[in-house]
This record gives sequence, C-alpha cells and structure tokens, in this order.
Amino acid sequence: MRLIDRRAAFGAMLPLLASLFAVVWAYATGLTARGIDEAVDSPWLILGVYADRFPVFAFAIVFVLVRLLVGVFVARRPMILFRLVLFVPAVALVLVATLYPTFGGIVARGAFMGGGFSLINSVVAGAGPGTLLGGAVAGATLALLAGLARAIFDWSWGWTLGKPIRAILALAAWAAMGAILAWGWSVLASAGAQFPRAPLTLVEMLGLLVLLIVATIPQMLVAAIGDKAKRPVAAAA
Repeated sequence: MRLIDRRAAFGAMLPLLASLFAVVWAYATGLTARGIDEAVDSPWLILGVYADRFPVFAFAIVFVLVRLLVGVFVARRPMILFRLVLFVPAVALVLVATLYPTFGGIVARGAFMGGGFSLINSVVAGAGPGTLLGGAVAGATLALLAGLARAIFDWSWGWTLGKPIRAILALAAWAAMGAILAWGWSVLASAGAQFPRAPLTLVEMLGLLVLLIVATIPQMLVAAIGDKAKRPVAAAA
C-alpha cells in the first residue's frame, strides 16, 4: 500500500504553489511596506518590526491558509457546505494570530522574543542559534495554530496508531520549515535584501522561491501521507 498517491501529492503541493505565486506577484507588482500601508490604510493592519526583519513569514501565512483550504476538501465530516462555512472562522483565527497586534502576531513575537532570543539581534549578528531557534518555534507554533484552525471545520476524528506518529512528524516538519525560512532570510538580509522596505530584486525573488521550496519539502511529504491516510481505503487510488 502506497503512503502517497498523485491526489495526495497534488493537495500537499498546492500551498507551496500558492506561496511561490505570492512571491512572484510581490516581485511583479513591486510590493513594498509603504505600498501596503497606502493601499490598506487601516489601523487593523500594522506592519511593525517583523515585517522588516522576517517578511518571508507573509508567504508562510499564505502557505497555512491554502493548506487549510485543502483540508476542507480532504476532511470527511461534516458535510462539505458546512465545512466551507466553518472555513471562514478558521481563516480568521489564523489571520488574528499572525497579524495582530502587528505583523507576525503572537506567532513571531512569541517565537523570536521569548527566551531572550531576538530575531533583530540575530539578523544583525548573522544567521546564529537565535534565528534558527526562533524560526523553529515559530514553525511549531504555526503547526499548532493550523491544527487548531483545522479542527474548527474538520470533524473527522478518531483514533489510529498512525495519527500521533504523523502529528509528531508534522510538528517537526513545520519547525524545520520555520527554522529554514528564518535562517534563509537572515542570509538574504545580510546580503543586502531590503524587502519590504524596497521591492524585491530578481535575485531576491529567485532566492525566496528556492528557500520556500527547500523549507516546505518535509511538511509537504508529511501532509501528503496524512491526506492519503484520511481517505477510506476503497476510495484510495
């Protein structure tokens, strides 16, 4: 019995494809923090320090949201229309946790400021343990947040031996994703990347694309295995 099939692999890849598209879109439109402020002009969206120091987190948020959307169609209970309705508060939960009171929300703030590890100091000093640890904690926090949000609309509960194993693997994969993103961006920043204060250059865009692909490979593998396992055996292809 295969752990992954084409259907599960495609669903697991969709979040990455959406994140990559977001990077290309940011490059093509010359997106900057000032442009966002002028376009939104709302006290509910304050970019703050983490937008400058960890802007790649924005693409991780896109990844989470699309992963949740895939979950709507992977889940078996309740009925699909009800899942689509419940998807709205699930998205709201993720956005509040990642964007309030400023960009990064409680996820980035708790990860990089807790325990005396500061993303700002780590970036200035180079890609050090603080950046890796902060990114790993941010990734693990995203995993817990995504799981909580998914529980709002995915009622396919039940116990199997594989579930806790997949949960541990998923937590490790998300933590690795966060650590790689944080470390990779610190390298780009030390090389002169100014996004989002300045538009992405072509080299920075390509670097971000590679970074996202490398960072999300473990998570996509675990997600594909989990999505395949959720389907009834008779429906598996």
